[in-house]
Amino acid sequence: MTLTTARADAAPHLRVARRLAPAQALYIFGSSVDLTLTGIVGARLAPSTALATLPFSLIPIASVASTFLLSRLIGRFGYRSVFTASACAAVVAGLVSALAVQLDVFWMFCVGTALVGVYSAGAGYYRYAAADASGSQRARAVTTVLAGGLIAAVLGPFLATWVGGLLPVVYVASYLLVALFGGLAVAWNAALPRELGRQAARNPESELGGRVQRVDVSRRGDAAFELPERAQRVEGSRRNVPAGIPAGIPATSPRTRRTLWRQPVLIAGVAATSFAAVSMTSMMTAGPIAGMAMGHSEADAAFAVQLHMIGMFAPGFVIARVIGRLGERTVTIAGAMLIVLAGAAAACSTAQWAFLTAMCAVGVGWNLAYSGGSALITDAYRPSERGRVQPIAEVITNGFQVVGSLSAGILATVPGWRMLGLTLIVLSVAVSIGIAAVRRAAA
Repeated sequence: MTLTTARADAAPHLRVARRLAPAQALYIFGSSVDLTLTGIVGARLAPSTALATLPFSLIPIASVASTFLLSRLIGRFGYRSVFTASACAAVVAGLVSALAVQLDVFWMFCVGTALVGVYSAGAGYYRYAAADASGSQRARAVTTVLAGGLIAAVLGPFLATWVGGLLPVVYVASYLLVALFGGLAVAWNAALPRELGRQAARNPESELGGRVQRVDVSRRGDAAFELPERAQRVEGSRRNVPAGIPAGIPATSPRTRRTLWRQPVLIAGVAATSFAAVSMTSMMTAGPIAGMAMGHSEADAAFAVQLHMIGMFAPGFVIARVIGRLGERTVTIAGAMLIVLAGAAAACSTAQWAFLTAMCAVGVGWNLAYSGGSALITDAYRPSERGRVQPIAEVITNGFQVVGSLSAGILATVPGWRMLGLTLIVLSVAVSIGIAAVRRAAA
């Protein structure tokens, strides 16, 4: 097969991923406002300094709390409806947060940030939706979606601060920007492809015998799409990737949660995404404050956050090809090794070069480990089993984000920053060894 033919074959499968990439961009635009300003605004509104980080911590907490509910709603109404509804939560979140800043009401600001967590939970399913619709191009679909956040990651923090002074009360306009991007996401998500309109009813026979089942997803019958055979993973087997569908198990009966969660490949994937989440969140949240404690300027701290966010999303344009060539496990381990570099830079020096290196390297490491881990997760279940895997994986991953966020307060000092660096080195090595062991077992 020529390269041109391969690209032509991949194009229909990646249609959904390419439509979800702008949805990811709109999500990152809105969430970057909270990422940039919520700590500052929380410190202004909180009745005590001990509560200053509570609004930011409520984002991942609310995301964890709403993940299972959104999974059930996806099963009943489909991805498109849930993505649209979760974007509506962003509109309300922006309006409530803006009103809270205008009125100087801390508890109302907490409600607004918590609603951002609901939006975040919905956006967390974008990569799964893209993978489900992309057949053998799952890894490429995941990275295509994540790459959609690059421009938003670069421009979002600048927009958040630039519009902050447009109204008499500082930062009210910034949170109105969250509502604006949420409204754009509502309109975009409501127009997503029909195959996301509801969960397609899979004929069990389509998963057996190397056949391709064409499933109608429209009542009018004019919007069918192909569901490639998940057991026949030629590309995956070439990379020694287990299909997650052992021979002899009939496709008519979805496996139990216990059976699914005993798969080493699934455990490895969730471990990778969880490790990536806690590493990224802890360094991203503690970094600016720790940087100023080291003697760096606010401009240096802001530049470090920008490098961090660029690192998080820039690899998305090339990482799909790297995964296709090297495999999910190799890319995941490479991400963990970059986080080792970030930890070493944080632990060995407080100089500007070390600080910037740590922030940038952990961002790139997050992308590789998160993309590779997500691809491993989607390899471990059938379409009919997604409800037994996706919400649990998301809760675990978001739970580690909560840990990273809540721990940032004690890590935002020079000794805490160094301790964080050493901790990430140990965790990176442990995760890499575990994923490498799964690879040997699968070979």
